[in-house]
Order: sequence, then structure tokens, then C-alpha cells
Amino acid sequence: MDYEHLVKQIEKASHQTANYLSNRSNLEEIGKITAISVATYVVANKLYGAFFGPLSNIPGPFWSRFIQFPKFYYDRPSGTGYKAILGFHDKYGDVIRLGPNTVAVADKDMIKQVLVTDDFPKAAIYEVFQKKGNYTLFSTTDVDWHKKRRRVVSPAFSIKYLNSLEPFMATVTESLINKIDGEIAQDHDDLEYGTVDIWNLVQRLALDVIGETAFGQTFNMVKDNKHFVPSAISQEMRNSAISVMYPTLSKFILPNGGKTDPRLQEFLTGVIEDRLHKSEGEKRKDILQFLIDVQHAAETDDSLTAESIMAETVLFLIAGSETTSNSIGFSLINLLRNPDKLKKLYEELDGVELEQGQTVFHHEQLKHLPYLNAVIQETLRVDSIAAAGLSRRAPKDVMLGGRVFVPKDATVICSLYYVQKSDKYYSHANEFKPERWIESEGQDENNQLDAFFTFSAGSRNCIGKNFALQEMRIAIATLLKTFEIQPIEQEMKDTEDRRQFITLTVPKNRFNIKIKRRN
Repeated sequence: MDYEHLVKQIEKASHQTANYLSNRSNLEEIGKITAISVATYVVANKLYGAFFGPLSNIPGPFWSRFIQFPKFYYDRPSGTGYKAILGFHDKYGDVIRLGPNTVAVADKDMIKQVLVTDDFPKAAIYEVFQKKGNYTLFSTTDVDWHKKRRRVVSPAFSIKYLNSLEPFMATVTESLINKIDGEIAQDHDDLEYGTVDIWNLVQRLALDVIGETAFGQTFNMVKDNKHFVPSAISQEMRNSAISVMYPTLSKFILPNGGKTDPRLQEFLTGVIEDRLHKSEGEKRKDILQFLIDVQHAAETDDSLTAESIMAETVLFLIAGSETTSNSIGFSLINLLRNPDKLKKLYEELDGVELEQGQTVFHHEQLKHLPYLNAVIQETLRVDSIAAAGLSRRAPKDVMLGGRVFVPKDATVICSLYYVQKSDKYYSHANEFKPERWIESEGQDENNQLDAFFTFSAGSRNCIGKNFALQEMRIAIATLLKTFEIQPIEQEMKDTEDRRQFITLTVPKNRFNIKIKRRN
């Protein structure tokens, strides 16, 4: 076939096609065929993934083959969606399917593989916490970016630097003691017990500690509970919880489209600007000053912008307040529910003498106390703040535990809460037994203490772990050294249940106790 003949054939075919398409009925027919073809492809693809794809052999509820975990259905009442996942683990096993491309694992060795050995990056769900595209240590899913930022910020959370922050923690803890004394004096019964909402008070304590250490000023929340920043942060947390549940819808229903409160940004900008203009002698040694000093680092890669400092300080306030305060509150709930454990802790603390005029423990007096540390560890085990699990993305095709194939880009949820309360790893797992963490007292039990992930693990473990533990030790020990606490029956019933939003909490966000000065 010569060239001219080929051209003629093409022209003829083009005319025929044009004539065919000029007929409206033919166009409608083509549109129908195209739509049917696309729909067939989509349905076939879904069916293949559901029944023949790489996750098809993983057990789970039937809907998980076609849709993601329907939070709107299972999260009723609000904050209980995590219980449905625990129930699915009970029914289907330690590896379950929760969506077309999502699995949840409740095996300690698999979780170690995900978080430590293979170091999976965070899943896309964390992107809802990125305000205006600003990454933080918590929200970034970029492995290299996280590694660089962590290297810059981590010295502020070293043991050495934390020692310099202890006076701020002590000042706030002393204000808590004074606040409780005032409430007891104002209203008490014949036995001199006052009634206080200890859940609310330790929340305010934690906010003031972060205010002192990360914002360079106290919020005076323990004293008067009026500063706008903590309430703005609480709103941020509520917005974040909604964003996690409904990522797209939240952009339309939340104030400012889910973005940071402009008042909060203005306040933080003012704090940073004020600190930048202080002389060397006026500088305050705290986390905020550390970040500002990094801003002027000689190496460009190590510098932090004002926006980065704001993003990280808001993160510290959110991550460092409610998580720590709720853990302190859970400790007191568990101790009051187990009076024999409370008695043992009182006895240990009574063996540590306070100096003349000292009202707050020094951390050095507490950090090696076996029973205090065991109480904290056991609380963090049975009331793990991240009850909804940690979501990670498979960076490549991987075989978890040598038995479960997970394809690249699948979401893997690490069910920490289930593992830490599993009889597979802990004897009498649902009982509060601090003794299991003391080597001389827990030897007759089968406790696999490495099945503990409250602070996560690997490169994305909690940077504020030592900060939180120091604050918890000082607060719990000083409270119990100073006061005698007693339960209120109805309050104990109300706190039997748990809710999970951004963190684990109690349903009514309050916990009243009877309290008086010890003799």
C-alpha cells in the first residue's frame, strides 16, 4: 500500500466517523456504552479487591471489603468507636480487615515490626492536623522531614534540659496545693473532707506547666481558669477530632474551615516577638527560648521560622496537656478503685522525707521509687491514651510477622490498647496490678512487659515522654504526700466507662473526689 492510498483511506475513515458522530442518537449510544464500561471496570475492580485482592484472606466484617470503617455508625455514643474495633479483634483475631486497603494488628511483634524494625511512615490521616500546610513533629508523614526536625528539637527534651524546667513544674504544683487548700477551707464536711473535681484541676495544672515551659508565661489556669489560650486549644482539639472523623466535611462545618483560631496565632506571634527583643540577661531558659535560639542557628537547615515555632508550641500544648493530665487522673481513679494499692503508695511516699519548708517533691527524690513508677506504668498500660491505635502506611510490600502479606500503601492500624489489655501478654490483664512492673514481685506471673506501646516506639515515639513522666511523678507524689483522698460512689461508677476522642478520657470529663490535708 503506497503513501497516497493510505492517506485516502484515513480521510475516508475520518469522514465516516464524523458522519456517525453527527447523529445525536449515535452519540447517546456511545455515551451509554462508555458509562457502562467505566462502571463495569470500577465494580469489577472493587469486586476483585474485595474477594481476590492481597487483603482478601484477612478476616473482618463484610463491609470492610468495600468501605472504610464507618465511624459515623459505630461511634455512638460519641467517643466509643474504638470499642467496636476491640470487639472485631475479639471476634476475628489479632489481624483484621477494616477497609478495602486497611488492616488493624493486635500482635506485639507485628507492632514492633511496623513501628521499629520497618519504621512505617505515618498514614494519610495525620495530614488533617497540618494547618496551612505547616508540618509538625506530630503531623508530618514525611520521613526525612521528621528526622531533620526531630534532630533540631530533641535537645529541648533531654534529661539535662528537663532538669532546668523542674522549677516551673514545682511552682505550678504548689499553686495546685494552695488551690485545693482553698476549696477545702471554703466547703468541707464534719470530717474536714472537701470535694474537688480533681480531673479538672489536673487538666489546669498540665496547661499551666506547658504555659510556663513552652509559652514562657503561666496561664494561671489553676488559680482562676480564665485565660483564653487553653479554651482555644480545647476547641482546636475538638475540631481535630471532627477532622479525623470527617476530613472533607470538616472544611465546611468548622469555624475558620478547621484552621487555627486567628486569636491564637496573634497571641503566639506576640509572645515570640516579645521574646525576640529581650536582652541576653532577660532570657528565660525554657522550651520556647530553645526554639527561638534554634531560629538563629548558623546552619540554614537547622533554623526554625516563626510559623514553625508557633506550630510546634501549639503541638506541645495539645500533646503535653490533655495526655498527661488524663493519665494523672486515671492514676487516681485506679488507686481509689484499689485501696490496697493506694495504701502501698502512701507507705512508699511516707518513707521520703521533705526538707524544711519544702512542699513539692524534687524529681530526684521520686524518679527511682519502684511503686510510684509501677503505678504510673500500670496506669499507662490499662488506660493507654492512644486507645484508637496508631495508623501507619506500608512503604513497600511487606510480610508482617512472617504470615500476613500487606501491599505497599496499605494502612496498618496498630491496636495498642487491645495488646496492652490482652491476657496473651499479661496475667489478669484487666486488673490494675502495679506489682507486675516490679521484678521482685511479679516473677510468678506471665507478663510480657515489652507489649507496651503507650509512648509509641521507633523513630516516631513520643518526644515528650520524659517530660510527661517527670510531671506525673511530681504531681501524683506531691498530691498524695499532702492530701488524703477518698472515693465518691457515684463518681466511681461514672468513671467505669471510657471515651476516645483525640485522647482517652472519662465520659463526663470530670471526676470528683473527697480530699483533706493529711496529719
